[in-house]
Amino acid sequence: MLSEFRTIVDVGRVEATIDVDSRVMLMGSCFTDNIGSKFVENRLHALVNPFGDIYNPVSAARLLNRVINRNLCTNRELVQHEGLWHHFDFHGQFSNPEKETVCGRINETIEQVSRFLKSADFLLLTFGTSFVYERSDTSQIVANCHKFPSAFFSRYRLEPEEIISLYKELIVSLRVFNPNLKIIFTVSPVRHWKDGAHQNQVSKAALFLAIDKLCEVFEKVWYFPAYEILMDDLRDYRFYDEKMFNPSHAAIEYIWRRFVDALFTVRAQNYLKRIEKVKRARNHRFFHPDPVLQSRFAQKTLQLIDEIESQFPEIVLSSDREYFDKLV
Repeated sequence: MLSEFRTIVDVGRVEATIDVDSRVMLMGSCFTDNIGSKFVENRLHALVNPFGDIYNPVSAARLLNRVINRNLCTNRELVQHEGLWHHFDFHGQFSNPEKETVCGRINETIEQVSRFLKSADFLLLTFGTSFVYERSDTSQIVANCHKFPSAFFSRYRLEPEEIISLYKELIVSLRVFNPNLKIIFTVSPVRHWKDGAHQNQVSKAALFLAIDKLCEVFEKVWYFPAYEILMDDLRDYRFYDEKMFNPSHAAIEYIWRRFVDALFTVRAQNYLKRIEKVKRARNHRFFHPDPVLQSRFAQKTLQLIDEIESQFPEIVLSSDREYFDKLV
């Protein structure tokens, strides 16, 4: 059998499952966007990287603490550079020429995330690197350098013990904030090649050691081996994009399937099969448009939408319904 020529990674046992009505928040590096997009395109209840890509554990923890404590942005926290106001804890998507706009966007997002996290079932945290940039003037680790001169920062690698200590406090705070929250850690399989091959591995190793200890100490905290799946199971350059560092579409699809198999209920997996037909219908393009054929196709899909919403009342497919209503 072909499987004899592969090393299938055991994803381990996760004593919790994601159902159709589960609320999942995903936060972390750009790999979070890859997995998070799968939740979104399948119309599941997910909030994906609301603060933008966050690569290091310290910045992720600081943002989560802000959410828990509803620590809103004030103008005095902002810095100006190249005509824009920035916040070092937040992604450049919040930057703006107007101070009030920056804090307004940040505070709206903090409030949104606070409401979602309060009733979330799962928090999926993806760490990208243990290297951090620290401001020279305040000794504060930043989430984004916002193109400030490199002399403005010092760069170093976090030790596993630093991450463990920080997240022990954070997880306790999260449990007080939302006692039902379950946490899944993963390490981004994207290599930070600018660190060099060895330093990238050392950086990832610090993350692995910290996560392993946190999973040992806390209940309802697990690890999903996305990194190992790409490195050991998909051990071929065809599973990388043209830059040769990021996972390809095929790799992301495979990791997603492994994630679903490990963490989704049978009911949720059945839902994914049903919604796949709606997704394909949305992407269908007629080579020779015919109003009659389009109408029949739309009516058939609307019937499918009715069936899905009846079988899975937690799911609302109003956007899909509106799309096909216009084709009838």
